[in-house]
Amino acid sequence: MKKYLSFAIIATSVTLSACGSGGTAASSATNATQPTTAESQNSTTSNVVPIVIDGGPTGQSPDNTPFVSVTVCSTNSPTNCQTIDHIILDTGSMGLRIFASKLNSSLNLTKQTINGQTTAECTLFGSGYDWGSIALANVKMAGEIANNVPIQIINDTSIPNVPSDCSNEGAYNDLGGANGIIGVNPLPYDQGNYYSCSGSSCTLNSSITTAQQVVSPVYEFSTDNNGVIVSLPQVSSTGPGATSLSGTLTFGIGTQSNNQLTAQNVFTSNGTEQDGSFTTTYDGGTYDSIFDTGSTELFFDNPSNNPALTTCSDNTSFYCPSSTTTITTQLASLNSSAGVNFNFNIINFDNFINSNPNSVVIPNAGATGGQNFFIWGLPFFYGRTVFSAFSGASTSGGTGPYFAV
Repeated sequence: MKKYLSFAIIATSVTLSACGSGGTAASSATNATQPTTAESQNSTTSNVVPIVIDGGPTGQSPDNTPFVSVTVCSTNSPTNCQTIDHIILDTGSMGLRIFASKLNSSLNLTKQTINGQTTAECTLFGSGYDWGSIALANVKMAGEIANNVPIQIINDTSIPNVPSDCSNEGAYNDLGGANGIIGVNPLPYDQGNYYSCSGSSCTLNSSITTAQQVVSPVYEFSTDNNGVIVSLPQVSSTGPGATSLSGTLTFGIGTQSNNQLTAQNVFTSNGTEQDGSFTTTYDGGTYDSIFDTGSTELFFDNPSNNPALTTCSDNTSFYCPSSTTTITTQLASLNSSAGVNFNFNIINFDNFINSNPNSVVIPNAGATGGQNFFIWGLPFFYGRTVFSAFSGASTSGGTGPYFAV
């Protein structure tokens, strides 16, 4: 039987204070930042890849986990490539990370070295840490290609074991059994904890340059590189759920006829942060937020004065109200007093999984999170098209970073 987990992939490098289905926009878009116009780049490159939500490579991945496939090629021999499926799509982190065990040894990816020492990274997620080397690869998705980009090879046995100052940060993160993860957060570079390795030890390297950091491959595409669009179908909160669900990941915003900005509400960081974070006001509190496909639920702590959202008796991190409960929130750009009201239904988690035991999607699922953030996880994306613009990128909705719905 599958173990149900509150699964937050969001990287700690996303600068939150900590980090759908049934939702309705309850006020006019005139309160949010409005899209502006920009001339299309007229790209003709194939720019759409499928998203699939299923049980993962082994059938045991957490529900509400979206996957894409990525093709990785050697920089020394560009025709030497491997396509890897079940890579988690994550709008809450940055860059491509693949488990070493999933890569063919024949790829022979070039390790990134600085002053003759191999570069490694300790990546910190809300759900734990990953340790691995940094390699250079050509990354292909649809008709797009990013050449010579740094990616992380998790659990690479050719480098020394994880340093204690990394492993002491939390539990090891197996990414829920996925083959890897690709982060497409508005902040393209991960600004992580990098190390230089030689012999049997690795030491922290605080002088690594931006160009040497793991970066979102989409940001390095030659076209359609100013952001991404995630589109998923609606899922009924009353069942029967689904054993698989398909959507699309589209590259670029306003660069082709199929990626024009249709969102009514644009939420920006207003120069305060570069990760696309905005604010959510809920029940008297205001929290830093992002739209995060890598989080399997909506993560927020319910105020004690709202007794309707009780937690489940067995899956105690999830909410199990006696009946579907509507929460009312207001979303706004950072440092902005103008917001947009969003109502979102929270279901009884236990009732849904007991009635739909084979479903890999759980709409309207909520879970306890932290005191200082409100994460709009994958259930928010069901029935929506969500735009994510890279920091500093020019788009038809203005200059990134922003999220738009």
